[in-house]
Amino acid sequence: MTTRSPRAAKANAGTKPFDLDAVEAEAVGDPFAFDFGGYTYTLPHVQDVDRKVLLGADRGDVGMMNTLFELGLGDDYERFNAQPMKLRSLEALFKAWLKHCGLEPGELLASTRS
Repeated sequence: MTTRSPRAAKANAGTKPFDLDAVEAEAVGDPFAFDFGGYTYTLPHVQDVDRKVLLGADRGDVGMMNTLFELGLGDDYERFNAQPMKLRSLEALFKAWLKHCGLEPGELLASTRS
């Protein structure tokens, strides 16, 4: 159970709490499709993936990039992962995905601090 300080309770008295569950349930943006190895894959909009994994990938953590693609591709990940891919290709794919969603690499971390 979450508790509030008396000052926080007083400040929020009579106001409805922000409904984060409603935000989570919304469809945010268009998915990102790409071709690789003769197949077309689809990734969700970056705002629809787990923030911790996305921020790690945005910092250049290759392991987090792989996890991000695994989560985003779901059942198609095994076929995607079976293909040989250079690191520069993985980074280019990540950058293209961000660009599709209106972001630039490094922008995610900066936007969480603003």
